Amino acid sequence: MDRIGVTGKAFTDPHGRTRIFNGFNFDHKAGGADTFRYALDRAFFARYAARGFNVLRLGVTWENLEPTPGEYNESYLRSMDAIFTAAAAHGVYIFLDMHQDLYSGFETRIGDGAPAWATLSDGYRQRKPFYAWGEGYFWSKAVHASFDHFWANDECCGRGLQEHFAALWGMLARRYGDQPALLGYDLLNEPFPGSSGGAMLRRLALRGVKEALTGKTFPRKAVLRDLLREKNAVALLRHMHPAFLAEAVGAAAALCRKFDQECYAPFLERVTAAIRRETQNGIIMAEQSILGNLGATQEGPAIRVDGRREPNQCYAPHAYDITVDTPMYKYADNTRVASFFDAAARRQDAQNLPVLVGEWGGADSHSRAWFPHAQFLLDYFDRRQWGQTYWTYAEGDLEAPLMEVLSRSCPQAIPGTIDYYLTDRGNRVFCLGYTHAENAAAPATIYIHKPCKAIETDGIYRLTPLEDGASLLEVQTQPGQHRVQVQF
Repeated sequence: MDRIGVTGKAFTDPHGRTRIFNGFNFDHKAGGADTFRYALDRAFFARYAARGFNVLRLGVTWENLEPTPGEYNESYLRSMDAIFTAAAAHGVYIFLDMHQDLYSGFETRIGDGAPAWATLSDGYRQRKPFYAWGEGYFWSKAVHASFDHFWANDECCGRGLQEHFAALWGMLARRYGDQPALLGYDLLNEPFPGSSGGAMLRRLALRGVKEALTGKTFPRKAVLRDLLREKNAVALLRHMHPAFLAEAVGAAAALCRKFDQECYAPFLERVTAAIRRETQNGIIMAEQSILGNLGATQEGPAIRVDGRREPNQCYAPHAYDITVDTPMYKYADNTRVASFFDAAARRQDAQNLPVLVGEWGGADSHSRAWFPHAQFLLDYFDRRQWGQTYWTYAEGDLEAPLMEVLSRSCPQAIPGTIDYYLTDRGNRVFCLGYTHAENAAAPATIYIHKPCKAIETDGIYRLTPLEDGASLLEVQTQPGQHRVQVQF
C-alpha cells in the first residue's frame, strides 16, 4: 500500500496522485474489553472494499487500551493488530480514533473514554440523562471537572494527565507507524472544554431564546402560523435557519476561541510531538470542539512541533443536524447541516489543510426516510473533494438499504489534481475531470458501484470486476486535462 501524505488541501501518494477516502466508523465504546468488538477479518474487508470503501475510522478508548496506569492491554492490541493486517490485504486504510463521550463512563456508563484512574471528577457523580445522552455536557459537574483537570494537565498517578495520554499515543505510533494500512491518528474525539464548555452551551441556549423572542433572524409570525396549523415540533424546526443558529453560536465565540488557542492547541502539539518521536508516518488528524457540530469554527493555529508546522496534518470535522439522537432526525435539514460544514470549509481555507469528515449521518441504516439528506451531504463532500467516514457501522450494514446511498461511484486515486467529480442521478451518469500532472505516472483509479452501460474517456482503460456488479476502473492518460464519464 502507498504511504499517504499531504500536499496543500489534498491527500496524496508517492506517485503524485490525489487520494479520496470513503468509509465507516467502527467504534468500541464499552469499557472492560480484551478484544475489539467486531471481528474484522479478510473476508469482511473483501466485502467492504467491493462496496467502494477504502478507509475506516477505528474508534478505541483510553480505558480499554490502558486500564492500569502505564500498563497497556496487550490482548486488545493484538485484536487491533489483526484488523490492520486484514485491512492491508484488501487495500483499506485505517485511522485510529481515540474516542470519548462525556470524558468517561463514570458510574452510569452513559459516557466512555478515560479509565477510572484518569477521571478526576472532584467527587461529583454522573447522573443519568432525562432525554439525550449529551445533556451531561450542559450541566454535569463530574464531566466538567474531569475535563478541567485534563486540560490543566493535573497530576495523576505520578504524572500529568496529558502526559499519560501522550505516552499512550506514543505507544500506538510505535506499534502501528510502520503498518501499511495506517492512514493517521485522530487525537481526541469531539474535545469538550470542560466547565467553560458548559458556559458556552448555556450562552448558546440563552442567546437562542433571546433571538427567537426579539431578534431579526427568527420569523416569529411564520412560526406561530405553522404551529397553530400543524401543532407539532416539525413546524418549529422548519424555521431554525442557519442565520438563527449562527447568531446563537456566536454567543459562545469568544469562549470557543479561548479554548482553541489556550488549551486545545498546546494539547495537540504535546500529543503530536509524542507521536513524531516514534515515527514520521501517519497523518495527524485534529477535530474541532463539540460545538463545531453546530457550526462553531475551530480557531486554533495549525499544529506545530518544535516551532515548525507539522507537514502531514488534516482537519477531521464532524457535523450533524440539531435533531440528531432524537426521533426527529428524519426531519434533518440540508441547509442547516451545510452551514455547519461551511464553517469547516473556512477552516480548511484558512489553514490550507485537506479534510476528511470524521463523523456525519447517525440514522437508521434500514430506514429510507432520511436517505435524501444523506445523498445531499455526500454530494456536498464530493463538491469539496472531501473524504468521509459515516457514523457508524452496525453488524450487517454492508447488506443494509443504506448501501443504496453510501456505496457509490467515486475516484480513489487520480494522477495530478481533481477538477471535479459528481453523480448525476437523474441521467444516471458519473463524471470526473482531472489534470494529469507531469510527475504523476500511475493510472487513475475509480470505483464504479454497479454495472455500466458505457465509458467515455480519452485514455486507455481497464475494468476489473468486483462483487455484485461493481468494478474498479483504471484509466491510463498522459499529462494534461482529461474527462471520464460513466453511463449506467
